[in-house]
Formats: sequence, C-alpha cells, structure tokens
Amino acid sequence: MNNFSNQDSGSLSLTDVLLSRRSIKAVTAPGPTAEQVELALKAAVCAPDHAALRVWRYTLIEQPHVKEFAERVFDILDKAGKPISDEKKEKARKWLKDVPLLVALAYKIHHDNPKVPVIEQTLSMGASVMNFQNAMHAMGFATFWSTGLGTFTDEVPELLGYDPLDYQFVGFLSVGTPMVAASTSERPDPSSVMRRWTPSSEH
Repeated sequence: MNNFSNQDSGSLSLTDVLLSRRSIKAVTAPGPTAEQVELALKAAVCAPDHAALRVWRYTLIEQPHVKEFAERVFDILDKAGKPISDEKKEKARKWLKDVPLLVALAYKIHHDNPKVPVIEQTLSMGASVMNFQNAMHAMGFATFWSTGLGTFTDEVPELLGYDPLDYQFVGFLSVGTPMVAASTSERPDPSSVMRRWTPSSEH
C-alpha cells in the first residue's frame, strides 16, 4: 500500500499528497469504485482549459476486459505489420493481468482555433491527467502512465473509437492498489530547475 492507505485522509495536506506521489507499475485489486473514479474525473476536468475547449477524453477498461483488450491490441498490430515482440507481449501480459483498471487517454484536437494553439491543448491534457493521478493517489491508489501498447499508432486509437485525424492519443494509466509500498524516489533539487529574472540579467 502507499504511504496514505492506512491514514486518515482528512489529516493529509495537499502538499503531502503532491510531494509523496510516485509512479507505481505493479498494482492489483481492489481498484477504485465508480464513485472514486468520478471524483478523480472531477479533478481532471479542473485542469487549465483556455477557451473552454474541454479537450480531455478518458476511456475506462476494467477487468476482465483489460486482458482481452491487450490481446486485441497484439492481434491488430500483428495484422497491421507493426508487431510487438513476443518478449514485450509477455511483459505486458504479466503487468496487465492484475491491473483492475486501465484508463486510455486522448484529447480532441481543435486544429484551427485562433486563440488556442495545439500546444496549449496538449498541455491541458497533461494537466488533466496529472490531476487524475494526484486524486487517485490521495485516495490510496497508485497509477502508472504508459505509452506502450501501440499508443503512437493509428490502429490502437481507432480500436478505442478515436479517429487519429481528430484526436491525439497519449497512452494509458494503470490504476489500482499498489502491490508493494512505494519506494522513495530521488528528486532533483528544486533550485536546479529555477532561476530569477531581474533587469540586470537581460542580454
């Protein structure tokens, strides 16, 4: 379980949640309830959203459909001449067999919006997914964002109903109860990613 699973969530500060989130790939049941997923989605739609484009899309795949979905992906990519190696297939099967919830992630592209370039739409989707992950973490679950399983092909998004001309597919989140306690991740010194601008620093 993660650091918060056995604590009173009411005692946790937002800073506690943000500073302790870790990506954890090995998860198992139980997964989040429908109410918990809805709560995480409420957080997801609070992401910055210039011009209220509402670009975010989440497709939920639950067991036993997760395993079936993976096999469909393998088959589709084999037939499309974009096969995944047998080694990677077995690794994916081992990973996904216990995953209670797989969330497919995409955003709708507004190609010609004069106010909101595509980069802003991309950033909005990233912020939305991060909100979803942080909400799940706060509720005691672990997530892992993966761009495997044919994310950057046309065939896999189409399997999920996303036309590549209108949507950008950005991968999958596995969601569930962590199999082991989260290890401490070494993070960079915050000062290494920060600098201050002053008029004297102009070139």
